[in-house]
Amino acid sequence: EYIKTWRPRYFLLKNDGTFIGYKERPQDLEQRESPLNNFSVAQCQLMKTERPRPNTFIIRCLQWTTVIERTFHVETPEEREEWTTAIQTVADGLKRQEEETMDFRSGSPGESSGAEEMEVSLAKPKHRVTMNEFEYLKLLGKGTFGKVILVKEKATGRYYAMKILKKEVIVAKVGAGPGRGHAGRGRGHA
Repeated sequence: EYIKTWRPRYFLLKNDGTFIGYKERPQDLEQRESPLNNFSVAQCQLMKTERPRPNTFIIRCLQWTTVIERTFHVETPEEREEWTTAIQTVADGLKRQEEETMDFRSGSPGESSGAEEMEVSLAKPKHRVTMNEFEYLKLLGKGTFGKVILVKEKATGRYYAMKILKKEVIVAKVGAGPGRGHAGRGRGHA
């Protein structure tokens, strides 16, 4: 979806991260329930720019398994600051609430032996990394189970390939697999 011309829109930002756009300000519940745009600012990146117009800002975020960018233009730098501050405040609040984490193991598989990894994991508490700790750069590939995205860790500047899996596809494929039948059978025996 790409629109070459700028069109005025009315947007609502909710505390749950929902960012809803309309052609014009909704006057009643029926209009409010049929938005033109609907996405989340959770785990988004905000960029301010003066191109293609002054007072522009771009929101880059993850929509399901796709990185999307939305470009917005406002009349004044103050208005842009209000929007970006509000969006960042909501995104930061969601980050604090985030329960979904990923296991993190520093380094790469070739850097150490299994024994060294064992020593490291016993010496240091396990660090949990969230998706917010990465900048999403480029879609590398798509598959049945999800997508792979090139990311850069914000803290270190290291690049990684992040695989984002579709839970419903995994549940459907694995849940109907050959192990499904006997997994429930073992519960009743002593």
